[in-house]
Amino acid sequence: MKPKLHYYNPGHETAALQGANYTPPVNVRRMLSELALLPVWYADKGDYVYTEQKAPRNFLSLLPEEIRPDVTIFSSETSRLRTSSFPEMLAAPWGLSLQSIEFYTNLMNRYKVTIELPVWKDDYVTLTGRQTGAACFKKIRQLLPDVSFPSPPLFFSKLPDIEAWLYEHPETSVVKTPYSSSGRGLLWLNDGILKEKDRNWIKGALRKQGSVSIEPALDASRNFAMEFFIDKQGNVRYEGLSVFDTSPKGAYRGNRLAVQDDLENTVSFSIGKTRFQQVKEAAAEAVGEIYAGYSGYLGVDMLVYKTAKGTNAIHPCIEVNLRYTMGMAAIRLFEKYIHPDAHGVFDLLYEAEPEMATQVHRKNKKEYPLTFKDGKLRCGYLSLCPVTKQTHYIAYLIIQ
Repeated sequence: MKPKLHYYNPGHETAALQGANYTPPVNVRRMLSELALLPVWYADKGDYVYTEQKAPRNFLSLLPEEIRPDVTIFSSETSRLRTSSFPEMLAAPWGLSLQSIEFYTNLMNRYKVTIELPVWKDDYVTLTGRQTGAACFKKIRQLLPDVSFPSPPLFFSKLPDIEAWLYEHPETSVVKTPYSSSGRGLLWLNDGILKEKDRNWIKGALRKQGSVSIEPALDASRNFAMEFFIDKQGNVRYEGLSVFDTSPKGAYRGNRLAVQDDLENTVSFSIGKTRFQQVKEAAAEAVGEIYAGYSGYLGVDMLVYKTAKGTNAIHPCIEVNLRYTMGMAAIRLFEKYIHPDAHGVFDLLYEAEPEMATQVHRKNKKEYPLTFKDGKLRCGYLSLCPVTKQTHYIAYLIIQ
């Protein structure tokens, strides 16, 4: 089996839409650089992870032996020294896009290495968008006709049509761009009346992406995702449950870390084990049909919410992330490195002020010293990527 060459490329949804010439915005480029080594934690033994960051060469070697990933960092420095010794590798981007394929092609040309590239299909652009996620939601509704679900999102391409719909539906709504995820590309409207800044936001979204979706806002009490893998033969494999937190506006705030039984209990406690299993089976069948032809990881974001009557209900498909996800990374991290008795959080932190991230990093190391049990992490704080005075993004674990 060929080793994989992992490449962390956030902003995958916009890249899929814009094609090979996509240039990430400044904040995404910074995240790509500073969190480039995140894949070392979910990569398989013997894999490679690419980074342009001038990270400390000894980042991996300074990690405790119990949790030291057995991977090789592929960077401009190491490749100049060892190009002839690199084996043929499989491209493994965080998210597949023409831009990521172009990236790997440039690596082959620059470093004279052999990388087996994935096959790009034009259908992937459509599959990545929220319209296809909405089709997946509708399929789940069809498979579970006796379950009460929210209405699917509606898509609009003209501002007057949006204003007419909002006039008829003055309750709190969420407007979403079709190519966005993780709480980005969202506009919350509280009373159905568009202010000038709201109109400008929607006009910009329509100009860039052609349409937006609108759906009623829900009183969420638990955010989670079911993670799947589709192989080249079209077989769907359930990988696990991801339970995560969000801000009041839906931005990603980190994953819970625990054994799968405990994570499932946090969801099934609210909706019942039978309903959880029904949704799990329906989601697997739906993604197998709707995403036929795609091969790779995908996550179906869901939530438990309070109805107007105060009862718990489930939304089985808020969005579908056609890529590796933070939830999938959390699952792999726990399986590989964390003791089953432990629980904790896996989170991303952004600090705008210079050296502030370094201060947070040092404070956490002092407050949460690492301890191990049976060769796995039992308690403590661990930064998953190098932290320097120039760092603004930290990916980290706090285990208790």
